[in-house]
Amino acid sequence: MDVGSNTFRLLIASVRDQKIEHVLYKRKITRLADGVSQSGKLRDENSASSIAVLKEFSSIISRHGVKSVSAIATSALREASNSDIFLKRVFDETGIMIKVISGEKEAELIVKGVFSSFHDSSPIAAHSSLIIDIGGGSTEWILCKDKQIVEMGSIPVGVIKLAASFIKTDPLSEADIAELGKGIASYLDSLRARIEHLIDRNTCFIGTAGTFTTLASIDLKLEIYSRGKVHLYRISLDKLRNIRSTLFALPLRERKKMKGLEPERADLIIPGIQFTINIMEYFNFNELIVSDYGLLEGVLLETIG
Repeated sequence: MDVGSNTFRLLIASVRDQKIEHVLYKRKITRLADGVSQSGKLRDENSASSIAVLKEFSSIISRHGVKSVSAIATSALREASNSDIFLKRVFDETGIMIKVISGEKEAELIVKGVFSSFHDSSPIAAHSSLIIDIGGGSTEWILCKDKQIVEMGSIPVGVIKLAASFIKTDPLSEADIAELGKGIASYLDSLRARIEHLIDRNTCFIGTAGTFTTLASIDLKLEIYSRGKVHLYRISLDKLRNIRSTLFALPLRERKKMKGLEPERADLIIPGIQFTINIMEYFNFNELIVSDYGLLEGVLLETIG
């Protein structure tokens, strides 16, 4: 289980010869991190709805006769001052023991999960790659060469924080768009200084988790989300700019009706697509490769050893 800042995800699977065979995948948007950047605490209502989801997950796990359970939590519970209270409630009410991991550990698991879906001979795996996971509260990045980590880190901002800080109007105003861009740039400037010299024209840009899979779903105009269609889907920078133009022009109520976009993500996709495009422009990427494999699969592989 991935107890994320925005989305809770459950994967039940078996592993044979380091290859994952999916049995069940489920996700629920809980927005656990809402308000944490302002108050430093989890909100009672978000905690309650999150625990309800974990009760549902616990019931599903029981029905499937799962032999080993691992649940990890990321930035929301790293940062909230009352996370201990939440973790105890979860254990008392669901029996699930959640482990809070560091941003660096999160990045390590993401790499393990992403590359688990590639054959050793895959050209994506053979080249250098920049893997990005834009979460609700933080963004993990990993630079790899030949599937080996060269540099990695965690940026302390995600789509929930960006939306709360910069999106004030509906429809979006030019001022909000400008401030959002400046806010993202302040984080990417330091990242560029750190890794730009390690990126060349053969480096692949791989995006994993909700922002990127949603962008693929929008481009595919999916009525129902399909992991098979989304995984390894490629989107050009020009297409992303066109999608951005459409999203930015629509009020929230209209964005919620878009094919491929979950209504609960209709506000968060604004900072998500802007962050994606800024990354591509900063590092001269013309194409995004979307991976539906990532943190969950990395946790699974580490659990089974």
